[in-house]
Amino acid sequence: MTAPTLDCADPATLAARVEDLLRARVPAARDVTVSDPVRVFGGNARIAWACDATWTVETSPADAPGGKHEEPLILLIRAAGSQVQTDPAREFAALDGLAERGVRAPRVWAHDPDGRVFGAPAVLLERLPGGADAVEYLSANPALGRARTLDLARAAAELHIATPAPRPDESQLTYWRERYEDSRLEPYPALTWLFDWLEDNTSEPEHFALVHGDFRPGNVLYAGERIVGLLDWEMAHVGDPVEDIAWAYHALWSPERFVPIEDFVAAYEAAGGPPVTEARLRWNRIFCEVKYATISLQAARSFLDGRSRNLRLIDRARTVIPSIQACLGWIAAAGHQEVRPC
Repeated sequence: MTAPTLDCADPATLAARVEDLLRARVPAARDVTVSDPVRVFGGNARIAWACDATWTVETSPADAPGGKHEEPLILLIRAAGSQVQTDPAREFAALDGLAERGVRAPRVWAHDPDGRVFGAPAVLLERLPGGADAVEYLSANPALGRARTLDLARAAAELHIATPAPRPDESQLTYWRERYEDSRLEPYPALTWLFDWLEDNTSEPEHFALVHGDFRPGNVLYAGERIVGLLDWEMAHVGDPVEDIAWAYHALWSPERFVPIEDFVAAYEAAGGPPVTEARLRWNRIFCEVKYATISLQAARSFLDGRSRNLRLIDRARTVIPSIQACLGWIAAAGHQEVRPC
């Protein structure tokens, strides 16, 4: 079946499709109405629309209590040429039910993983209050930024406590090495060496859980000192929870000026998060830089191959060298002598 082409200039058509999606997900709903969606910022990888829905339910199934419902919603439709190659069905499955388990995530009302309704994979979420401006987050006054970042540590612990998981069949290191080899534009021997170093120095994590995968300022909703919700779950996977901490402290968006990473770890553990050893944190920080470098190469490749017209992706490859330099510095500081990748 060919997915329909969505006319984004026609909010009425979009509203009708949202209504259809809600009726399918909540069969007991009656008199479903959806306001004309309004385009809002949804990041580089999503086209986002805000709308409000109302319906009534005469019966009371577990997932739809009876009575009148008034729900603020946000519809996220995947944009073409995403710099990250992910499976929408897995993403939506990971997110579904998290809010009901105490994780600070929006409730999933419905999803269209194969794009049959909206022409591209889409998810219909509860629209939470708060702001999501990473620039505002990182430029806040020190007291507010510190309080907010310590709450971010608690939100990470809540996620990892609520989602214990068995060991995954494929490691993230294997997954991202394959992405790197598929997308690199030139040899990058130092980056290849870092993949080898990670493999040679890997160890089995003591805990596995659902990892957000893109856990950072800019992917959270906040109100005052509190983190209201975790957003953008397209890189969610089962893995080492320490990866989320390491990713949050990547230099581009690090909240280090508010909370040193050691204090973040202490707050995370105090909130019940699994113990974080120095060795696991170092390994994951190096892994996250390699992962970021690979995403940068994927971004540049998507523009070069014509899959995206996003001009912001043109020069992403230039971020690879700083990531390599950060990794080599951490390896040297830890006392490893074989820091000669070239």
